[in-house]
This record gives sequence, C-alpha cells and structure tokens, in this order.
Amino acid sequence: MRNRVETRNHRGHGGNTKRARIFLLVLCCISSVFSVVHAEVIDRVIAVVSGQIITKSDLDAAAAFGFAGNLQELIDRTLMLNEVRKVAPPDPAPANVEARLAAVRSRFATPAAVARAMAESGLDESALAVFAADDVRLAAYLEERFSAASQPTDAELRETGEPERARLMAERRRALVNAWIAELRRRAEIVVSP
Repeated sequence: MRNRVETRNHRGHGGNTKRARIFLLVLCCISSVFSVVHAEVIDRVIAVVSGQIITKSDLDAAAAFGFAGNLQELIDRTLMLNEVRKVAPPDPAPANVEARLAAVRSRFATPAAVARAMAESGLDESALAVFAADDVRLAAYLEERFSAASQPTDAELRETGEPERARLMAERRRALVNAWIAELRRRAEIVVSP
C-alpha cells in the first residue's frame, strides 16, 4: 500500500511539474505579446506611393536637408524620380553632386550642425550623397524635358520685350512641370496615412 501511495504522489508531482511548465510557457507567451504591444515605435509609414513606402523619418530627413518641405513635396519628388529612373539617366558628374552637397550643407551654420542633423535624421554621408545625386538627376531631366517647350514665342517677346524672356520661361516651365506632376499623381496609387 505504501508503494502505491508513493507512486501516486510521485505521479502527482510529475503532473504538477507538467502543469507548472505549461503555466510558465503560457506566461512567457503572454509576456511576449505584451512586450510586442508595448514596444516602442521606431518609425511610422506616412504614405505609400506606387508601392514605395515613405516613412516619417524620410520626411524629416528630406525637410531637414531641403529636399522637400512637406509630405506633398516628398510625394511629388518620389513620383518625379520614379519617372526619371525609367529613362535610366547616366550617373551625374561627381563635381555636380559635390556642388549640390555643398549647397545642402550651406543651409546649416556649422559642420557640427550638419552632423547633428544627420544623426537626428539617421542619414550618413552616403545616404546624403544619394539624395544630392537624385536632385542633380531630377534637375537635368526637367531641364531637358521642359526647357525647349518653355521658350516664349516671337509674338510674346514682341508683346513683353526681351527683358521679360526669363520671367516668361520660368512661368511657362513651372506650369508645364505642374501639369506633368498632376498627371503623375493621377496615374499613381498614393495612400497617405491619417
């Protein structure tokens, strides 16, 4: 009889151990779920442009370095660069990229301020160079595509005079680029998070 009781108790302890293990496993799972729920959000998706994700940090970096002032400008920049990449332009000359980088850095009072802005936005030198190279590519594309079409006619020049040529060209080019961007927006799937 004693052997039976000991055997039963032994089994009982084994059952308790098994239940304790299951309880610990369930507790660990619940703990994992809560830690995921309470995890810190590192970045937030604020828009998707034709499948391309734009995060809050993308917008912050673009704004800090003057590549786009707000989300709509960053969306437009993304749409235009996607079109530019379709024609596979050659890489811009390193001197042009360096000139653009110098202009970007000149927005800041000191090199330390540039370094601080880069650290805050999560950019390194190579990422900043990619932004600058994209700016150079985009400027070259816009010049090639719209400069001839923005030339004033002889009649317009007679009406306004030669000194107004630059103003007329700038206005016409701005109108052509705006119409092109509007068309890109119509063709693209753009989702902006609330």
